[in-house]
Amino acid sequence: MADPKAEAEKRKRESEKKALDKEKLATSHSNERLKISQDAKKAKITLVARQKRERLAMKETKKIKEDWIEDELIDKLLSRNRVKAASIFNAMTKRNKMKYLDTVQTITSRNYGYTDYEVVDALQHHGIDISKKARKSWEEVENQQEAENMHKYVNMLSFERSVNLWAEAAKENEDPEPVKGSKTLTKKTQEKVTINPLEKVPQNKSA
Repeated sequence: MADPKAEAEKRKRESEKKALDKEKLATSHSNERLKISQDAKKAKITLVARQKRERLAMKETKKIKEDWIEDELIDKLLSRNRVKAASIFNAMTKRNKMKYLDTVQTITSRNYGYTDYEVVDALQHHGIDISKKARKSWEEVENQQEAENMHKYVNMLSFERSVNLWAEAAKENEDPEPVKGSKTLTKKTQEKVTINPLEKVPQNKSA
């Protein structure tokens, strides 16, 4: 016959073992979650640090590029005075702006790492716009200016002609040149036209 006391002790030990195993399992799960959390936090810190370094590197690279663009494309081609450089560029004709654009593209094509966007963006910061939209506006401004110049030229010619005509008419002791041509109805030249003798003396119908 089994000893009740021994059985009770056995069940107690088994219960304590189960409780201990359960506690160990819970502790293990907790440690795993803690490790995962710590690893995620560490990874996040590493990612943030890397992104920060990348941003600083990009910022430094951008600064280097902007300095190069300012030196090569503004100071050497226009003026070291940035405000004056923008004024010089904006006062250019379309032809000269296109020459400047060609020069810029030639210089940047020899230096890898400079995209069209970076060059256009850097120049725009200094009031120098060579974008496609700006080039279209150059064409429109030039066409408008040509139309205005032609209008002024035509008006000037018309005015000079009027002044000359009036000046000739105002000359003293000179008769206007005789009008030459054929009379509409008689086909005689106007120099030979004579007044009808019957028209010279009014007829008295009552006589």
